[in-house]
Amino acid sequence: MSIVLASTDFWEDMEVWSNGLQKAMPEMDIKVYPDDGDVNEVEFAVVWKHPRGILKKYPNLKAILSLGAGVDHIISDPDLPEGLPIIRLVDKKLTHEMCLHALHWVLHFHSDQYLYRSQQLKRQWIQQSSIQIEERTIGIMGLGNIGRSIGELLVTQSFNVIGWGANQKSSLTDIKYYYGQDQLSDFLGRTNILINVLPLTSDTTNIITKKELSLLPKDSFIINIGRGGIINEDDLLTLLSEGHIKAAALDVFAQEPLPENNSLWDHPSVYITPHIAGQSNPNSAGQTISENIHRIQKGELPYPIYSRDNGY
Repeated sequence: MSIVLASTDFWEDMEVWSNGLQKAMPEMDIKVYPDDGDVNEVEFAVVWKHPRGILKKYPNLKAILSLGAGVDHIISDPDLPEGLPIIRLVDKKLTHEMCLHALHWVLHFHSDQYLYRSQQLKRQWIQQSSIQIEERTIGIMGLGNIGRSIGELLVTQSFNVIGWGANQKSSLTDIKYYYGQDQLSDFLGRTNILINVLPLTSDTTNIITKKELSLLPKDSFIINIGRGGIINEDDLLTLLSEGHIKAAALDVFAQEPLPENNSLWDHPSVYITPHIAGQSNPNSAGQTISENIHRIQKGELPYPIYSRDNGY
């Protein structure tokens, strides 16, 4: 019985990831693709942007586990074996990293750091008028585990936090919640800093276009740490150039790596990071993955299982 670890994105870290998984599961034989040994012995595949088509070569595969929070890199495989559970990674350390990244950019925009940096380059000494923290409304799209954790952190810093999602939720203390297309306009109209943490699904693809961006109050900010393809990049550039959106911190893009000729690179009000908002930690993620594999071995359900109906 063995586990195969496969990625086209983490090659320089494969030994670290293999060691992290082996530490969490010393009883398992950890293989790194393409050195996967006897394909008949592979029961679990732990992957991130795996080479297309390789999963169908393992006849005794029981589950596919993601090395990250998203699974679009798995379900986009045209040769994905049918009927296997796909398990997303919900890891406390990854969530914490996402929270810190979101908090960093919220504070950066709220405290006018983007302006002071521009002023420094021009040798300008201009004190900006401050907005009280409780008067700044942070709107979070996607109130799953990560979105809710970000919201709870921002509430502790006295920000006014609201959220939006596709479906109704309960037990959201201190976060006013909007849901469905009927309430999206009201949500956007009250949002000064928009944080996207939505998964990429058929329903969320291109859900934020020029029409939706125009509903945000003038001089709003965008923080995208969910998935590219949710916020229309051309429309965002238009609203930035028109001055309706003040600035944007983007960690995810419709095409990654972001092509060198993409106009986002050159826009003075765009801050780009290369999909690093919530990097998985091999030791912490390895422990979470091992717990799910042990659940499967005991006949229990792993968590969270990707839902094809919901798209996440």
